[in-house]
Amino acid sequence: MSQIITGIITNAGKAHIATSALNNHGLNIVEMVFANIPNLNEHATRNPNETLPPSLQIVHRRNIDVEGKVDDNTVAWAVILEQDIGDFDYNWIGLVTDTGLLLAVDYLPMQRKRKGVNNVHNRSFVLKFAAAAALARITIPAQSWMFDYSPQIDEINKTQVSLAVSQINSMTRFVKQFYKDIKL
Repeated sequence: MSQIITGIITNAGKAHIATSALNNHGLNIVEMVFANIPNLNEHATRNPNETLPPSLQIVHRRNIDVEGKVDDNTVAWAVILEQDIGDFDYNWIGLVTDTGLLLAVDYLPMQRKRKGVNNVHNRSFVLKFAAAAALARITIPAQSWMFDYSPQIDEINKTQVSLAVSQINSMTRFVKQFYKDIKL
């Protein structure tokens, strides 16, 4: 399963990981926070000194629904924002510990979450660091709940290319026939 990891562990998160490892405690990730940060550029370098945004910018908080390990060094936490949750926009996601510490952060293009049928957002946060699964005390494989859309996307792409080639061939035959029929 391919993945793009764009979020970062904050400096406070790195300290928490080190302390948790030394004290043999789990990471205790309990919630994902969603915020709408004005003028946030999703391509900007993530700020390692970032803290939770002001409460006015926080649009939703959600306890972690599932967690899983991708491999020994990569773990994922996920939430599902069901159809009865909304209305809000968000472009910032943070992973928060049971003590309220912002462990990791990521920026997104603006997402619109509206309450309504078939408007469900699945959000996963994947982190990679040495011995992540053991330290986070996660033993369930993430593949058991993560869905890899790659085969469906590949099939859609093949179909689109096939349709485009067919359309071009039809247009080429039409143009050739048109000029063949015209006596110059």
